[in-house]
Amino acid sequence: MTKSARIAAASIVAALAIGVAAPAASAAQTASPAVSAVSVSRGGDVAAIGQFGGTAQAPAASPADVAAVQQAAENAKGKAFMELLKRTGGLFSKAVSKAKEGRAAFNSWMGNQHWSVKSAWWLLSGGVQTWVFEQLLNWVG
Repeated sequence: MTKSARIAAASIVAALAIGVAAPAASAAQTASPAVSAVSVSRGGDVAAIGQFGGTAQAPAASPADVAAVQQAAENAKGKAFMELLKRTGGLFSKAVSKAKEGRAAFNSWMGNQHWSVKSAWWLLSGGVQTWVFEQLLNWVG
């Protein structure tokens, strides 16, 4: 397999992983395993309606739960990009050395990469890019 075919295959895998992580997180965010009882007011009475009597509703996700699911999806994207770098012959060690030179050097180096690696990088949000940069900066290998 040629180097360009290997890079293209790795970038396709990374793009799929990055593209699948966000919808999976959204599905996990809306799914709820438990059904709770709801209080309904009827002319001054408050009656508890459970799973079998009337309409039951799933509890709303708290902002902390939503943030945790979103953070997990972002981490999955960052990890997928790190795997792309590791699977693309020698690119990971070069990325680590450029990260240690500073953010500007790393961004300049990333801008000169193959279109598949560069496009996978720009698919990441700024927070995920920062996370990847920090992981590379702290890499001891």
